Formats: sequence, structure tokens, C-alpha cells
Amino acid sequence: NSDISDAEILSEFVSSTLPADMVTSLRIFLKYNRNPLAVRSSSKLEDSYYQPFAGVYSTYMIPNTDNEDQRLRLLSKAIKSVYASVYFASSRGYIAATGNVLSEEKMGIVIQDICGSEDNGYFYPTLSGVARSVNFYPIGYELPEHGVVKLAFGLGKAVVDGENVLRFSPEYPKNVLQTSTPELTMTDTQQVMYALNLQPDKFKTSVNDSVNLDRLEITDCGKLRGFRRVVSTWDHTNMRIVDSATPEGPKFVTFAHILKYNVFPLPAILKELLRIAHEEMKCPVEIEFAADLEGGDDSPAMFNVLQIRPISADSYDANVDWSNIDDSDSIIVTDNALGTGWIKGVSDIVYLKESAFDVLRTKEMAAQITELNPRMREEGRNYVLVGYGRWGSSMDSLGVPVQWGNISEAKVIVEACLKNFRVDPSQGTHFFQNMTSFNVGYINVNPYTRRRDNFDIERLDAMPAVFETEFVRHVRFDRPLEICIDGRKNRAMIK
Repeated sequence: NSDISDAEILSEFVSSTLPADMVTSLRIFLKYNRNPLAVRSSSKLEDSYYQPFAGVYSTYMIPNTDNEDQRLRLLSKAIKSVYASVYFASSRGYIAATGNVLSEEKMGIVIQDICGSEDNGYFYPTLSGVARSVNFYPIGYELPEHGVVKLAFGLGKAVVDGENVLRFSPEYPKNVLQTSTPELTMTDTQQVMYALNLQPDKFKTSVNDSVNLDRLEITDCGKLRGFRRVVSTWDHTNMRIVDSATPEGPKFVTFAHILKYNVFPLPAILKELLRIAHEEMKCPVEIEFAADLEGGDDSPAMFNVLQIRPISADSYDANVDWSNIDDSDSIIVTDNALGTGWIKGVSDIVYLKESAFDVLRTKEMAAQITELNPRMREEGRNYVLVGYGRWGSSMDSLGVPVQWGNISEAKVIVEACLKNFRVDPSQGTHFFQNMTSFNVGYINVNPYTRRRDNFDIERLDAMPAVFETEFVRHVRFDRPLEICIDGRKNRAMIK
């Protein structure tokens, strides 16, 4: 309950000593295991249905080394660092926001082989991703029960941290919106990949659990072995995208060999796993997975299930009769939303000022919103939070990088688009998973592609501010807002 920094907490944990019998067991384990390892948490609160803690605690990755003593030190540090992450400020804030007590948390540690192979001093899988058995934002002739997959080249950090990755329905793997035109392929496909740096000295005691993961631009990945299996090429001569890595030209991560030509039966594997897991767990599920297609001539391609957890789909229980609702004169109206019907008792809207929005200063915006949230908690007030791009993105250029605990009093989260700044909804990230599980209303407003969508920011700008900074404005209405969010029809209004 103290106010010491995360770095001090981590230092205390890492300087402690593991029990002697555990050290002996770990040494024996390392004697027979020669692969890079992921050290992750498995706690009581993490996998609860209504309050999952996905991504709140740290996961550390360590490389293999020939020196067994050095490897044991790395593994011991990683284990103690995962336990320390329970007490970091963001974790404690999250636990408090969910009405839990820190002393009731119980945690085990899972040590997993990292799926992948070594290449040019890095270790990474050919592909990794997250599959969900319910699709909150079906497009075209997709249905919610078809599920949805977010897929990335390299380690899955690109997926769970909200980077640009490929989205597809396992029912229709050949129909990918992001690759439907050459223009979209060039702008909306994966821009960066993550790989484990195999130099042991890269792993240092750090609050940042990705301290030894390298973030590589896709344009710099041409020499990586698995790259040819996941990319297509822009053929400038014929002005088209060619599903091959052979031609000269810019390369884009499309996974066309897998999704179009079934070189590896990923969609079929995921459909079957989602069906089995959903059936056995009696609720919607989320599966983290990875696959390595670079095992060599003597080794088959390897698909790994990393984790399966329950997810909440309560937002589809809302039954709203829109024929009796007048959504004209709304502050916000959209045909892309997720929520559980009527939300009562909210009179406050906190929003980013459009005139001050600067994609290069989103960290400053996050700090100003973090300052406001405790005040709202002390006053017992909830609010509607409106911003541009993705909330909770780890990539500053895609939105405001807040942690869930920083906006815990928000009852509705709105992601709006600007004419020159449009980002896909946050489906498939740890942040989004936690938000939907707490039944927080989610709204995506894009008037540039959906005719009915609208955000009347002029009305809010004309109101007096309760609190205002360079980037953030807080306004309060005399009576509670009318907020209706229909997850079944993806409709929402705030008026």
C-alpha cells in the first residue's frame, strides 16, 4: 500500500532469494530444456469471466545460453519480476478499479517454450495471433458467431498491444478488408514486427517486460527467413499486388499464401479449436496462438496453443426497440458500437480537443487524462470518454496510450476518427478484452465511411468546462445523459 515507485518494488523483488528446492528444480529443468522461454503469470483474477486481467501483469522472455548458471540467473530474475508486477502502480490501480483486494490475489508462474526458430540473432514464430469465438464487429456477410482472428508476423506483442495487424474471419479467410485494394494493402497492413533478441545481456531488470524484444520495421525484415511466407509484393509495372515475395518491389504482410492458397491450414485449425473450446467452456473464448513454419526439411510446421481464456459476450444480451427511440439531435450517434443497452446516471463527458490533437503528443494526453480519473473516483462520478484513434494502444501514433486503471471511471469509451486520422476499432487487444468484460460501453464513430455516424463536438466546445488542459476538456450536463448502446445491432446514441 506504499507509494514507492515500480522500479523500487522491482529491485526489492529481484534482490530476494528463491527457495533452495525451487532453484534445484529450475536447474534440472534448464538442463533438459534448451529453448528460449516465456515466463508468464497465471493468477486467480486473470482468468475470471467477468473481471479478466489479461495483459495487466508482466510476461518476460529469456534467450537460451550455453552457460547454465547464467541461464538460471535470467530465469530466476524473470520469475521474481513477474511476481513484482502484481504490485506495480498500474496493477494496483486496476485491482482497486475492479473492486478486488490485492491481498486476495493468488498467482502461479507458467514457464513456456517460445514457439519459433532462430534467425540472424533473433528468435520469433512465423506467425502469431489471437482468435475469438465471437466477432463484435462483423463486416459484410460475417456473423458474430463466426469469430475473428488478429494475425501478425513475429511475436504476438504486435497483436495484444494494438499495432496494425491483419484481421480476418476464419469462416471467410480469403476475404480480408485490409488487402481488398492495393491502397489499403499499402496503408493498413502490419508495419512493425517483434522478435526476441538472443543476446543474454539484452535482458536487464526492468519494469518494461519487453526490454529484450526488438521492434523491427517491416521494411527491414527482408533478410529474415520466414518473411517470404507471409508477404506479397507491389508490382509497379502492372500496378497491382502480386502474392509472391519473388518480384522486386515493396513487400507487405498479407499472409496470402496461408489465407488464400492454404499452404498452412490455419483457418481450419482455428475454426476447430474455437468450436471445441467454446463448446467445452460453455462460453465465448479467446485463444492466443503461434505457429512456426521454419522447422526445416526434417521437421513439420508447428502450431502452438499458448493460452485459452473465457471472454464476456454480455453485450449481445441487450434488446433495444429502436422504433421507439428518437436519436435525432444526438451528441454522438453511430452504427458501430458494443454495449448492454441503457446506461444510467452519467452526466459528464471528457473529450480530447480536436483543435489541439497532435498524434506526436499522445503521451501528454494520456498523462492529463490520468490526472482527471482519480478526481472522478473521489466524487463518485462516471463519465463518457471521447478520443481519436485507439484508447490503450502501445503505439503512440495509433492513439492515446493509457492503461486501463487510468480511465477506470469511464462508463462509455468512444474512439472517433478525424479526416486525416482513421484507425480500425480496438478489437483483439488486452485493453479491449478488459473493457468489454466490464460491460463498459464502446463506440466507434467514423462519419467518413458510415453515413449516419456523427460526433457533435461543437456543442461540447460551446459548454463551460469543469476542467480543461491543453488537450483535454471536461463538461458536465445539468441532468443525466440518455445513453443507449445496442451490441446486437451495433447501434448507439448519446443525447
